[in-house]
Amino acid sequence: MSVTATETQIGIFNNTKHTISARITNDNGDTGSAGFSDIEPGKYDLWNRSHWQVAFVLKHSVEPSNPKALTLIVKPTGVYYVNDE
Repeated sequence: MSVTATETQIGIFNNTKHTISARITNDNGDTGSAGFSDIEPGKYDLWNRSHWQVAFVLKHSVEPSNPKALTLIVKPTGVYYVNDE
């Protein structure tokens, strides 16, 4: 599946087998929620952002006590795919 983000959006695509939780900061005057959003496998979410931001992604696994976290620098128009290892 191909996802496109506009010049004022940043996307996170869940390309894993499990739900992920993601958030994108809203610094530099951007507005909108900076809370975590759950993204089901094969789905995506778009955040309205006009500036480069930091994304935090929590990858859940079959073993709930073994999650993995990713930190990404993200920019508008970008869609970032989170994959299984």
